[in-house]
Amino acid sequence: MSRKKKKIAILGCGWLGKALKEKLEALGDEVNCLCRDVNMDTLVGFYNCDALVIAVPPSDEYLDVIEDVYFSVFLNEAIQTQMIFLSSTSFYDDKKIIVEAEELVKIKDENSVILRLGGLMGYDRIAGKYTAGETIKDGPTNYVHRDDVVGIIETIIDQNVRNKIFNVVAPIQSTKKELFRNNSEKFGFEETHFRGEIKNAKSLSSEILCEALGYKFIKENVNFF
Repeated sequence: MSRKKKKIAILGCGWLGKALKEKLEALGDEVNCLCRDVNMDTLVGFYNCDALVIAVPPSDEYLDVIEDVYFSVFLNEAIQTQMIFLSSTSFYDDKKIIVEAEELVKIKDENSVILRLGGLMGYDRIAGKYTAGETIKDGPTNYVHRDDVVGIIETIIDQNVRNKIFNVVAPIQSTKKELFRNNSEKFGFEETHFRGEIKNAKSLSSEILCEALGYKFIKENVNFF
C-alpha cells in the first residue's frame, strides 16, 4: 500500500530538524520549516498542516514560542493537526523550563505526543569530545542517535500516534567513564577525567516506545555510534 503524502511543519530546523526535513521530503511529504515570525508562517499557510514538530531548544522565550505555535495551529479548526513536542530527559532532573514546557503542551492539546530525548549523538557529535581534558562525575549514559530520533518521529507521523509520552534513548547504554574513554581512544581526542559519581542518576529505557510503535532501533548500542 502506498504511503499517503502529508503536509508537515517543523519549528526548529537545526541539526535534528534539518535531517528530519530531508528524510520526510525523500518520502514524498511536503515539509516546511517555520520561522519565529508566526504571522508570516500563518499567512503562507504553513500552520495548515497534518503534523507539526516543535524542535526548538529552550530559551528565554521558550514558553511564549510554544504558546504562539498552538494558537496558530488551532486557528485551522477544520484540521486535527498532530502535535509532536521534542522535550528532554532532563525532565527527570526537574529542570524547571522543561517541566513547565511539557505542562503547557498538555494544557494546550492533551493529544500532543511528547518525546523526552536523551543526549543527541551521531556523526560529528561524539560522547566525550566536548569534555576532553575536563574532570567530571561518572554516571549512566542516556544517549540516542540522531538517525533513530528521525526514524521515531517518522513512525509516529505514519501511525498518527496521539496522546503519548515516550523516553527516547538507545536500548544499550553504558557509563560515561567507559564510553568517553573508549571514544577518546577510537577518535584520538584527550581523555575526560572522572572523580566521584552523580547522585541519584537515572538510567532510562525506550522499552515502552518500542512496544507501542513496533520500532526497532537502527543504532542500538551507544558504544557503536
